[in-house]
Amino acid sequence: MTSPGTRPGGRWHDATMRAVLDRISDLLLRWDRLTGRPAYRAVGVAAGALGLVGWLLLTPPAAVPLPAWQVAGVGGLMALWWVGRVLPMWITGLVPVLAFPGLGVQSLGEVGLAYAHPLNLLMLGGLLLGHGVERVGLHHRLVALVLSPAWVRESPRRVIFAMMAVTALLSGILSNTATTLMLLPLALALGRRCTEDPRQRGAFVLALAFAATLGGASTLVGTPPNAVLASLEPRVSFASWMLLGVPFVLGGLPLAHLVVTRVAVPLPAKFESPPIAPPRSGWSGAERGVVGVLLVALALWVTRRSVLLGEGLELPGWERLVPPWLSQDAWVALAAATVLFVLPVPTSTSGRFVLEPRRLARGVPWSVLLLLGGGFALAAAIEGSGLTATLAQSTVAIGAVHGSGGWGPLFALVLIGGLITGLTEVASNTATSQILLPVLAAGAVAAEIDPLLWMVPATLSASCAFMMPVATAPNAIACEAGGVAPADLAWAGLWLNGAALIWAVFLSWWLTPLIYG
Repeated sequence: MTSPGTRPGGRWHDATMRAVLDRISDLLLRWDRLTGRPAYRAVGVAAGALGLVGWLLLTPPAAVPLPAWQVAGVGGLMALWWVGRVLPMWITGLVPVLAFPGLGVQSLGEVGLAYAHPLNLLMLGGLLLGHGVERVGLHHRLVALVLSPAWVRESPRRVIFAMMAVTALLSGILSNTATTLMLLPLALALGRRCTEDPRQRGAFVLALAFAATLGGASTLVGTPPNAVLASLEPRVSFASWMLLGVPFVLGGLPLAHLVVTRVAVPLPAKFESPPIAPPRSGWSGAERGVVGVLLVALALWVTRRSVLLGEGLELPGWERLVPPWLSQDAWVALAAATVLFVLPVPTSTSGRFVLEPRRLARGVPWSVLLLLGGGFALAAAIEGSGLTATLAQSTVAIGAVHGSGGWGPLFALVLIGGLITGLTEVASNTATSQILLPVLAAGAVAAEIDPLLWMVPATLSASCAFMMPVATAPNAIACEAGGVAPADLAWAGLWLNGAALIWAVFLSWWLTPLIYG
């Protein structure tokens, strides 16, 4: 009889796959350490600059306008520095400020407008609101509320799922990086309380990282690729995106839970001795105030635009009742954040108000605004220079598949989602979205396809990078600070990448026409 350790598809196969994935992870971690060396940065900056100069000295093809040729060179430089992590990503985001006015493509004022894009202001408001949540400790209260039921604490699988639900909810308001860092001590404490096995303890951190990445897809402020999509498509509002993002998260969380607790690190169904319930204290005035501000902001975001409930039945939005400058999601976010600057924290010994300027320097990741602004500036230059028509030709093959009939359109979405997911395993999902979403939009228009049919699955797929430590900040935190073995991350991520990609494509195929017509 063939032993289980040698039969095809048995333990031998699993061990071999783990060894291969462990080797790949090790190589990527070595490359990650290499990018932090001064020599690597110096060579990367010099190579990129010389490459751009050489590109600009070439004569563009007759069909390509000179400004489009110049923008293509700058875009290539930014892509090289982003993917290669030659410079901090937000520094690369400032390249348009230097390059486009110098080349005469755009004036400094025109470039500067991209950094004040309404979606960048929306992201600013979201970051400030997220810091307010952290400031009053609402994330700890939410965790305590979710984990307080006794039936949750009876099983490590249920504890992990409850933690994942809290993480995903917070990640829709905060950045996935901030959410992971805030809840990492909780995941480590739960792991120590629930098991003596170091690998099983890592399952709690692994689940935390996956839930943070998935949860960011639920709102426009949860992860930058969503904001990039909204900047390119005026039809995408905060409310309409939630109709896509929330179902994606609701379906993705059970998939991630299944992969972590059953496939990657199998956990028992019951505890021998359930952990003690976390303490619950009374609500402070500051907590109630922040919750009230968040609920009002969310209600205004959801009800801003009119919603068509059926033929002849429409729920009117409030944007019709106010001047155009007030009918913006960014205005709501900044107005809500401003309230937190006057909301007192009477019991705090480290400040009087929920938001204070001196505490924001370290509490808010300002660099993401410059990174997004650079992407918006690049996208505006690509469109204004006429480069979109040239780039659209690169998507001819996808357009041909989409228009082939039968299963062709669905297969085209799988190709797009797979491309984005693969790239985001080794490059930033923000940079990948900023570079490829305008190309997909132009290609869809050239193929006479609604751009959202391509852009929505691409955006959701940007939140499906779970394999490599360098793919997302939550993955890196899980490996570096959470003790997760890169092989476990890669093995679980391999399964979840495929499952989440299929779910993203199916959801896009089904809901995009319903939501956006």
